[in-house]
Amino acid sequence: MITSRVRAAALHRTVVSAALAAVAALTVTSTPAAATPAAERAVSVTRTVEEPHCGGEWVDYKDSNQDRRMKSWLCLYDSGNGGVYPTLWTECGWWKIIGWAAPPNGCRIWEPSSYEITFPDGTKTTDAVFPGASGSDKAATNGTAYPCQAGPWKLWSYYGVQMKDVLGNWGSSVAATHEVTINVTCP
Repeated sequence: MITSRVRAAALHRTVVSAALAAVAALTVTSTPAAATPAAERAVSVTRTVEEPHCGGEWVDYKDSNQDRRMKSWLCLYDSGNGGVYPTLWTECGWWKIIGWAAPPNGCRIWEPSSYEITFPDGTKTTDAVFPGASGSDKAATNGTAYPCQAGPWKLWSYYGVQMKDVLGNWGSSVAATHEVTINVTCP
């Protein structure tokens, strides 16, 4: 009887350890590869921007009824060839009785969402846009790559998300302007 209890306890520890290892593996790879910029997946010896290089924390915007939200983050990434490009990360949510949840039929980033970069030399982008992107509750989109200039890059953007309702119609939306300044170093 003692032997069977010892075996059962050892088997339980083995099963629990395997389950914890599987959960840890899932946690480490929780960012979908499609939403991860190619420059982040690629291995590069010289990095233009320390990655990830995002301005501040996630910002949280809500609609006027306070029942739809968009969390977002503006970042700059190394293009892998001496350039730097902006990325807009978004997360959409609907307020449910139990708290925030993913929209029932997905969300998308407005197309186009505009941005402007003021480079360290004082020049600015003109008519720059993030292309649209969609997902169940998260979406990311990349802008154009620009030649590296060392110093502070001011990234301003007007963007928004639109969410599908329970019938699959695009409807609820949340919009925002956001500005960040990110210091870039060049190789």
